[in-house]
Amino acid sequence: MLDTHIELAENERAARAATASVGDVVTLKSGGPRMTVMDAGPAGFANGHWLICQWFDEHGELRQDTFAPDRVHIEPRLIPAASVKLRMPSARANRRA
Repeated sequence: MLDTHIELAENERAARAATASVGDVVTLKSGGPRMTVMDAGPAGFANGHWLICQWFDEHGELRQDTFAPDRVHIEPRLIPAASVKLRMPSARANRRA
């Protein structure tokens, strides 16, 4: 009996881990930038569960799009130092300072 309860708890924990929720960091399974889930749930344009994600593109512009949960992979929140790419401030930003 106790084993059944432990197994159910482990299955429930695994199911929650496989579903992205608001605040999670995800990437597309096909590749791409790290994105933050801003909303998760039903959408007016289609049935089912959808993720609204935001990220910054290579030009520093904020982007947003909607994805099906099965198209994304949940990423760890911590970024290894070796994967960080620093950008030099543009001359335009230096003039504003």
